Amino acid sequence: MAPVFQPIVRLDSRDVIGFEALARWPESPGVNPVEAFDVARALGEVARLDWWCRRRAFETAVVDEMDRSQYLFMNVEPDTLASPPPWHDDRLLADVEESGIQIVLELTERTLLSDPSSVLRTVEQSRRSGYGIALDDIGAQVDGLALLDVIAPDVVKLDRGLTHMDESTIETALAITIAGEYARRHDVAIIAEGVETSAHERCADQLGATLGQGFRYGRPGPLSDVAPLVGPRPRLVDTTRGRVDPLRAISDRVPTAVGTLADVLSMCDAVENAALEETTPGCVVAALQGARHISAEIAARYRDLARRQLLVGLTGPGLGRAPQPGVLGPLTPDTAPDDTFAVAVIAAGHAVAVIATAIDGPGSDDYRWCITTDRTVVAEIARSIIVGLAPR
Repeated sequence: MAPVFQPIVRLDSRDVIGFEALARWPESPGVNPVEAFDVARALGEVARLDWWCRRRAFETAVVDEMDRSQYLFMNVEPDTLASPPPWHDDRLLADVEESGIQIVLELTERTLLSDPSSVLRTVEQSRRSGYGIALDDIGAQVDGLALLDVIAPDVVKLDRGLTHMDESTIETALAITIAGEYARRHDVAIIAEGVETSAHERCADQLGATLGQGFRYGRPGPLSDVAPLVGPRPRLVDTTRGRVDPLRAISDRVPTAVGTLADVLSMCDAVENAALEETTPGCVVAALQGARHISAEIAARYRDLARRQLLVGLTGPGLGRAPQPGVLGPLTPDTAPDDTFAVAVIAAGHAVAVIATAIDGPGSDDYRWCITTDRTVVAEIARSIIVGLAPR
């Protein structure tokens, strides 16, 4: 495998701010990278292939003396993020940190939902190492829209289908709206992929993109062929974004009211029942603690939710790793009881959550609680629950 590099530019000036590393096989030019990864996954070797592609991209960037003011975008399969590199006694990871090259990991939508807990934990670790996070192919599927705020990427990359306006559907309009709202709310950059013509460039601008990538600005090639084009880069990466906090810490900082346990339980039931009627699939997760525990009614509700939603999960003491068909359970079923419970529902077009903490500890009838539709807070609550879920 030999990487090639495609420039990413400012749409207003065409200054090159970075490059995406793309896997190619020069001796087998007919190999499609997506198909190669599908075959590797079927053989159980996708993590190994993913690591080697990243290694070759980084080594090439160092050998070709990539300018340290550039961003290096690397594709990563989400379900391999937590896998260790397939080599030992190697300085590669240390060399990456010492090189000064700002790396942005691009997560594809294809496998975000297979092990969302591992994805979130590894994204958090990657950010602690100074890496940026991009979510790729937004608009191609609903998965990325549902988890956009939960993953909280530094960069949103619009699928080429949006740039080309291949379809004008409700789903397309929703993808454009959600991506734009997220970018404005968190001050993140949007990259339009597949810009090949002046019409595509105008469309990218109308979609809210500030950066572009495509044949109009350069075809993938050796880094040395395109490196001299680089100009000043924008600040894209915020390593504090998408932090995972305990539910109690979130409960302590959001505005709350005081109410009875019956009131809180009734609101949780209402939020979950409303999710059963939503037409846009997304994520429904709950932390069952203390007074809110698994019951036949809740079990049946979540079994129904799993038939309608992309990601459904429950955590809490005594729950198995698959408490109901299609429902993810906790990584550690023996989790100690807590005095905070919550439910979060987040999808492309809606977000709502309830979080409650017992005032006098477990067994109390009085709770500090809130119901919120603030998408950022809902995503924080969902993130805190998802990180404790078992894989599919």
